[in-house]
Amino acid sequence: MVSIMIRFLPLLPLILFGFSASGAEQVQTVAQERPVLVELFTSQGCANCPAANKFLAELNSDPNVITLSLAVDYWDYLGWKDTYAMSSFTKRQQDYGNSLHSRRPFTPQIIVGGQASLKGVHQKKVRKTIGQQQDQSTTGPELSLTLVENHLQLTIAAGEAPAKGAVILIADYIPGVHQVSVEGGDNNGKVLDQVNIVTKLRSVGHWTGDAMVLDIPAMATGSCVAILQEVGPGRVLAVTRLAS
Repeated sequence: MVSIMIRFLPLLPLILFGFSASGAEQVQTVAQERPVLVELFTSQGCANCPAANKFLAELNSDPNVITLSLAVDYWDYLGWKDTYAMSSFTKRQQDYGNSLHSRRPFTPQIIVGGQASLKGVHQKKVRKTIGQQQDQSTTGPELSLTLVENHLQLTIAAGEAPAKGAVILIADYIPGVHQVSVEGGDNNGKVLDQVNIVTKLRSVGHWTGDAMVLDIPAMATGSCVAILQEVGPGRVLAVTRLAS
């Protein structure tokens, strides 16, 4: 069993001091934009997914958006086994369906911030939803994810936790756009662009509002994203990339 070291930190006020022309000390607050998590549930066997994959690549160019592709396995029966599909990703999509009261899983499906479900081909609606979430005041804590020697260090600031608490997830993924040749099913003969392909989704703990530092085993390859999310899965309280 791999152990995860957790340390709790005292709450420290985050303030920035400025000075007026007269030299008087003033306290200034700084509004910081937080990234929005966009998850695409996709499949190499889905006829409508290639367009959504390319759209995700466009969204990935926005520094205030963190995009992840999670491949589901229920289209494999069409004649092509998705090379990145995992049943755990299918379950995550199903869990979102229960939380968001969707009738059934579908692809391509985009989940924005854990709160909104949209068709991956409805680009205007997706962009509008991302913009709305970026404009909302963020109540989640600050996150910091770094690689220290051979392990990850995740720092979570203190804050107000949801009533049921929040789960801490690490999404290991292959960064950037990768081309995959499909040799069966509805996309037979096509070369598909896939973006930030998730290879593993790890639950590494729970957050109840205290400041804490977690030492976590590093990903095997690629990079990773830390997600702090209401149990459900519900609203994404905070998300951050691995610092480069």
